[in-house]
Amino acid sequence: MKNRFLRTSIALLCAVQLLTLTSSFVWAQAQMEKLRVAYTVISPTQLNVWTPKETGLYAKHGLDVELVLLVGAPLAVTAMIAGETPIIHTGASAVITSNLSGSGSVLIAGSINRFPYVLFVTDQIKKVEDLKGKKFGVSRIGSADNAAAATVLDKYGIKEGDISYVQVGSVPTRLAAMQTNAIQATLLQPPETLKAKEIGVRSLLDFTKLDVEWQQNGVAVTRDYIKRNPDTVRRFMRAFVEGIHYNLTNPKGGQKILQKYLAIKDEKAIEESYNEIVLKLTRRVPYPTEPGIQLFLDQLKPKNPKAGQAKPSDFTDVSFLKELESSGYIDRLYR
Repeated sequence: MKNRFLRTSIALLCAVQLLTLTSSFVWAQAQMEKLRVAYTVISPTQLNVWTPKETGLYAKHGLDVELVLLVGAPLAVTAMIAGETPIIHTGASAVITSNLSGSGSVLIAGSINRFPYVLFVTDQIKKVEDLKGKKFGVSRIGSADNAAAATVLDKYGIKEGDISYVQVGSVPTRLAAMQTNAIQATLLQPPETLKAKEIGVRSLLDFTKLDVEWQQNGVAVTRDYIKRNPDTVRRFMRAFVEGIHYNLTNPKGGQKILQKYLAIKDEKAIEESYNEIVLKLTRRVPYPTEPGIQLFLDQLKPKNPKAGQAKPSDFTDVSFLKELESSGYIDRLYR
């Protein structure tokens, strides 16, 4: 009788504990804020937005993040303005162009502040100047690779009217188009560069070696969203800078995440992607680069007078980063 009472008591105690744990879990889930975040390309430049998802950093800061792929920065910016994906990790050029049209879109972090590309060409192109009159394949008209190509080629005397930019889409599609000579040039990043060399496409110019600041991509939101949801943006930025810390201090972990999202088994290709893009181009405190933004504005001036009247700070809101930096939050991560 005594043993039966003891067993019953233990069973009741276990049931109460289970109920408490279940209730706590349900409550915690209910407190998580659902948030859609878009990225625009499957590339090593996106690692800083993937890592907080894979390591639970978004969840740590109370965000139930759904990552969605929207190919091409113009598409992602459109979705952001419509409120479908309030926060996007995207090419800065589309954010700036949209802002000039009155969207109120701004960069709250600058993920990559250098060109991450290598220019690949067909055999008929011997030097950069040979691209005049040729077709240049880009992921989407107005995308980050389109803006980068136009900016660098302009320095070689090739104006936008001298070359035809063709919207081709994904990297496999662009490589196939080069093999059939439908296009004569495109920009690629590691590990895509290895695949290009395998099929016999030749590299002509390594943009990563150019000593030029350029706002390649970053985290963007609208000013209206910041006003309505400052705490959400603040928590996202905490997770984002913690993700950067993870990537810079945990090479094996970062490469494992790259391997998952790039869907590449070749460890050499993954290591090259990590070293050449993530390690080389990522900054601990990811402020947008004002010279890089100004460079793009200068490029826009001839066709958009508003670009000539704007200044780089019109396209950024770095208050959240300043808050994290001045409080010592970021420094503490690296101790």
